[in-house]
This record gives sequence, C-alpha cells and structure tokens, in this order.
Amino acid sequence: MKYVKWVVLVLICGLFFGIIIINSNSTDHSDKVWNQAMTLGNINAKNYYIQYADLACPYCDVFSINIMENEEEFKRDYIEGKDILYEVRMTDFLYEYGEHRPDMSRWGAEGTYCASRENKFWEYYHTALQSLVDNYYSKGIGNSKSAPMITDMTAEYWLNIGKQIGLSENFEKCFINHEALEEIQKNTQEATKYVQGGLPYFKFGKFSTGGFDTNWGWDYVKKYLNAGLGK
Repeated sequence: MKYVKWVVLVLICGLFFGIIIINSNSTDHSDKVWNQAMTLGNINAKNYYIQYADLACPYCDVFSINIMENEEEFKRDYIEGKDILYEVRMTDFLYEYGEHRPDMSRWGAEGTYCASRENKFWEYYHTALQSLVDNYYSKGIGNSKSAPMITDMTAEYWLNIGKQIGLSENFEKCFINHEALEEIQKNTQEATKYVQGGLPYFKFGKFSTGGFDTNWGWDYVKKYLNAGLGK
C-alpha cells in the first residue's frame, strides 16, 4: 500500500513539474501588444518584432510599402517560416513632436485606429499606403524631407479610404468624433520611451535601429528582418 502511495506521489510531482516546464517554455506576447488588430502572426510566436510608425513619415511608409509589395514572401519566410509576431505600432509622433504635416500625422493615426476597431487595420493601412504612392509619392511630392510638401491633404482623404474598403458608419463616427484620440496620444507618449533617432524605429528581437532610406528596397528590409534573427 505504501508503495502504491509513493508511486502516485511521484506521478503527481512529475506532472506538476512537467506543467511548470511547459509553461516556462511557452511564449505569450499578449500583455505587450498595443493593439492585436495591428499584428501579423501567432501571439505565442518565438520572435517578437515591433515597428513604430507614422503615416506622415515617408520613410516609415517606404519600409511598409516594401513589405506590402512582397507580402507573400514576407508571410511565408518570416511570419510563418521564422515564427514571428509582427506588430506595427501606429503613432501621431509627427503631430506631437514634428514640424511638418502634423494634421496628416493625426488623421492617419486616427484612421488606422478607427479601422482597427473593425479588425480592418491591415486593409486600411495598405490602402492608405497605396493611395499616398498613387497621389503623391510617385509624383515626387512628400516622399522625402527635400521633396515638395503635401499641401492639399484634408480629413476627407482619410475618410474616403475607409469608404474604399467598405468600413461601416462606426468608422466615420469614430474618426469625426476623435474616439481613438486618447488611445493614440497615450501610445505616442509611450513610444517616446523607445524611439531613438527618429522614425521608423524598429525593435526586432534584440536588434533595434531607427531610420530607413526612401531609395532602399526589399533587400534592405530583409537585412533588418534578418538582423532580428541574429543573422
């Protein structure tokens, strides 16, 4: 009888410590993510990548446009292939701290946050990026600090992007009434603790860096992504 009790005790202890080991090896980034609608990948992924961005920042946009144009390879080789949780942390950094295009910064942030409430962040973000390329960047307008500035931007521009992708009336209400503004301001303030050397700023695993050149392409993006994997 004593032997049976000892066996049961050993089995219980083994199960207990097994659970501890499993939990210690698991990864859960949910408590770190700003907005899960702005992520790609498994919340329990081994690698956690963060990009701080502002839609009024052409250098941020170029990096994201490169990923958008190579989305299939990005998802296959990095999100799934390298087990990465990728988060874009949208800010209105240039509204709060920049000298150029402050309204565009605020409108862009509000558009993405309001779209995320309908779980349509990526559709909105990619449509906004393509719209900026078609209407401005491809014409040499607003695509760098030395380029002519965007001067005809209005709030309606960002509302129309929501209409293009079929967002509900709640999106328009959220945008017009600035319902996401408090969250944006809080997150932008939080971003100042991490962003160094300007936007875009990247925290890819243990690798962090700021800045991106508008002349750089997909190969440079992959260098950043690989640096986060220690390559």
